[in-house]
Amino acid sequence: MGFLRECLIMCDFSVQRLLKYVVCFFVAAVFLITGAQVSFAGGRDEDAVSHNAGKDCLTSGCHASGGWKRFSLGGTIYTDSDGTDARAGAHINVMDANGIIVTLTSDQLGNFYSAQSMTAPFLISVSYRGRMVKMPGAASGGGCNADGCHVVGLAGRVSISTKDLDLAGTVTGADYKSSTDGTVLANAKVSLSRKGRIKYRTTTDSAGAFTLKSVKANEYTLKVTRKGYKTYKQSYEMKQKDVASLEVMLNKK
Repeated sequence: MGFLRECLIMCDFSVQRLLKYVVCFFVAAVFLITGAQVSFAGGRDEDAVSHNAGKDCLTSGCHASGGWKRFSLGGTIYTDSDGTDARAGAHINVMDANGIIVTLTSDQLGNFYSAQSMTAPFLISVSYRGRMVKMPGAASGGGCNADGCHVVGLAGRVSISTKDLDLAGTVTGADYKSSTDGTVLANAKVSLSRKGRIKYRTTTDSAGAFTLKSVKANEYTLKVTRKGYKTYKQSYEMKQKDVASLEVMLNKK
């Protein structure tokens, strides 16, 4: 009888332990599931869709001070300076006065913004599928949609276009030994390269003229060569509009 009683006590203890493990497992499972749902909802709230495209959110009182979230930089990218269509997927590279670099991407409304602490003035460039445009100087503030900032009398209108323009020009030669200059040079080789790779190339015609077709806005190295003349090389920035014709003069060796 003593042996049987001892066995029953041990069995009862084992059942209690088993029930305790089951209860603990159930509580842990409920906690994990509930926690996961809360985390998912919180992430959804933080990734809310942007709004008010074209508005200067840094001076509206919304994100400058007293709002739910303060921005150090914000704006909208368009396909042209008229600001009719948004440019989604453009990359905005920003460097502040302390050398901090931030890269942002415009959303479906063309909006971009950063809540990271940054100090003006800013150096800003925008790139899109091999094209790049940059501000000629430093921006004194982060409100890129401020009135009159990019187009006089209008809102900011930061834009990057896919309507690539031609780059035309003329190559002439100068011979200082005989004091003559301005001779047109046919068969001169003209190229634009980036990071050591030639992106566009052509050859001058009998009148010394050349045209590089559909050049994407960006920074390049312009190189012109011709047999018997010194190589011409310099930096060149292709614009989105008002592209002036190039006049290149080579010096004889």
